Amino acid sequence: MHRTLLSLTSVLAGIAGAAPVHVPPASSSVRILGRTHTQSPGSLQWAWSGSGAMVAFSGTSCSVHLQARGGIFRVVVDGVERAPLDLTSNTDTLHTLATGLAAGTHVVEIRQKTEAQNCTSRFRGFRIEGTPATLPEPPSRRIEFYGNSITCGYGILDSVAFNPFSVKTEDEGRTFAAQAAQALGAEHRTVCWSGKGVVQNYNRDTLNPTLPELYQQILPWDARNLWDFSGWTPHAVVVNLGTNDYSHVAPDSVRFHRTYAAFVDSLHARYPQAKFVLVDGPMLSDGYPAGVNALSKLRRHLDNIAAEIAVRGIAATRLSLTPQGNLGYGADYHPNLAQAALNGQELASHLRTAMGWATNSAVRLEPSRPRAALEPSARDLSVRIADGETADARIVDLRGRSTWNRKLSSGSHALPASAGGGWLVLRFQGAVLVLAIRPYLR
Repeated sequence: MHRTLLSLTSVLAGIAGAAPVHVPPASSSVRILGRTHTQSPGSLQWAWSGSGAMVAFSGTSCSVHLQARGGIFRVVVDGVERAPLDLTSNTDTLHTLATGLAAGTHVVEIRQKTEAQNCTSRFRGFRIEGTPATLPEPPSRRIEFYGNSITCGYGILDSVAFNPFSVKTEDEGRTFAAQAAQALGAEHRTVCWSGKGVVQNYNRDTLNPTLPELYQQILPWDARNLWDFSGWTPHAVVVNLGTNDYSHVAPDSVRFHRTYAAFVDSLHARYPQAKFVLVDGPMLSDGYPAGVNALSKLRRHLDNIAAEIAVRGIAATRLSLTPQGNLGYGADYHPNLAQAALNGQELASHLRTAMGWATNSAVRLEPSRPRAALEPSARDLSVRIADGETADARIVDLRGRSTWNRKLSSGSHALPASAGGGWLVLRFQGAVLVLAIRPYLR
């Protein structure tokens, strides 16, 4: 009889252990990644790119209680990225993240790949088959990024410059910012929104708020609930703004300088120990908009601002990222994966020096070898094809019409004088490269 009772107790314990367990957002086994607003007890909201949550547990499966129609999420299980969670047209509230895991302790993480204007997430915790466990210690290095579409990862998964925006090709976790943080072993957070500027947004928009007018908010459209900056303090703050201010016409020079400097002053007041990096590029150039010299002007502004705030005791450095073009484009002329890798490597190297951080040799970011590049000059425009390469080339105008085509071997080739706008499409063996003759900015 005694032996029978022991056997029955073991069976019941096994059944109980297999029952789903709800792990709420406030659990010590859950870590929130990014800014969140408490919507109701047990329910949080987030919106900024890269926001998310992670859970540690001992068990075999994990699901998430999440409503985020319009969003796509990165899913990482025990450090290995899995298929993304696509909620672009999904209204369900419970989503499976991992099943059939081996017995033992696991860590599951989700992060929002899409940006705030496309998705607001409502998070109610995780459901596991097992028991909550202790989370690993967070990274000791912390970086916060303020930016526009480049920091959001707009179009980064695409490889055709004239493709329009799609949430399917946006990925904050692949940007230069995310890749630099990964290379440095740092936790990062982003406050970014495509098209935002310092004093004017893309296409000279001054009706909608700029990023310096939004950055204090937990949710970008809720001015009543402001973020508590004491809850998460970065060691480095990277600002990449100004591209949209110069997207059509140059902003007022004095106003731009004062507003940008005041923005950094405001951030410094909240993070007095942080070091600042003021970044330009990679979408700006001196060739577009015509006659503006946008890249040179922004670089002068940032050089002057960095020098000015240093006098006030703010530790700031300047970084000019390599402009895009040689490595191709993502959608709508945005950085693609190769460009992001190159710029991420540049930022990581800069931060190692500026912050005194040792190299993380476990991660290397290697840019792709450019197969062709445009060579502008005062009199004409040429394209240089890399040694050992050949390409079928054609020019497509702004209406999508093919206006010129040639077969090009390695070396420099002059383009026709009529190539004043549109795209140069180069078809190599196994790849297509699109170079903007007159790039758009976003």
